[in-house]
Amino acid sequence: MPVYENKNAAVVTVARGKDPRELYKHQIDAMQAMGRIDERPAFRALLVLPTGAGKTMTAVYWLLKNAVDRHKKVLWLAHRHLLLDQAAEAFVSNGYSELLPDRLTYQYRIVSGMHDRPIHITGDEDILIAGKDSIIKRLSVLDDWIDRDVYLVVDEAHHAAARTYRRIIDYVQSAADRIGAHVKLLGLTATPYRTDESERAALGQIFTDDIVYSIGLDTLIKQGILSTPIVRTFETSVPAGVQVSERAARRIAFSDSLPEDLADAIAENSERNRLIVQKYLDDREEY
Repeated sequence: MPVYENKNAAVVTVARGKDPRELYKHQIDAMQAMGRIDERPAFRALLVLPTGAGKTMTAVYWLLKNAVDRHKKVLWLAHRHLLLDQAAEAFVSNGYSELLPDRLTYQYRIVSGMHDRPIHITGDEDILIAGKDSIIKRLSVLDDWIDRDVYLVVDEAHHAAARTYRRIIDYVQSAADRIGAHVKLLGLTATPYRTDESERAALGQIFTDDIVYSIGLDTLIKQGILSTPIVRTFETSVPAGVQVSERAARRIAFSDSLPEDLADAIAENSERNRLIVQKYLDDREEY
């Protein structure tokens, strides 16, 4: 296994040999399609895989081989701490010489309110995994870090139309332009076009090369890679969304997602969670 020092900022020693993980065919196909990203100096595209289909693993595999091994920088942005941890774990656990034949070690750092601080960025990190709310407050730390071509990854890329993400993307592009470096932008998402028309247009302006690879949920279910969802519903009688604005209500009706603050409030409601757990316990023999 690759060797590293700590979970927030580490030097990873590349392990000799082949990664024991086996990728699915759709992940291999996706990586082959992602080769288009390196056909031009600048490229901005989306990788679209359903939830559970391995977006993070696919992107990390490709980045280790095509960016890190070639001494390019990787800036990975996400809006949740869990997503940052998942990305870091994937970058560490897949550090094998099969993907990194020209590297003995590589460095990464996680920056967020629960991890390391932006001021600790040294510039030596090959991979910077950052929470967007932390990095937006200290964008200037990227000036010294960006000293060569950058692969900028936006996890849950359907959020990329938000002002904070656009500011970060624009800043990275400007910093790279100042030194004559290039930026490759890759968005990861399961649902790229679930927002209203104005946000669809904004995403199109950001990811100008559209979708580099996509596969549908139904296809992966038919292939036996993902399970067929069995949905059970029951009434919790717990109110949610009482304070939702008229604009937010229209967006909820139009799309298949909830605003992040409302989704968090529902997920963190202890009364609702107790009811869900009890429902499972009551029917555990069936489940």
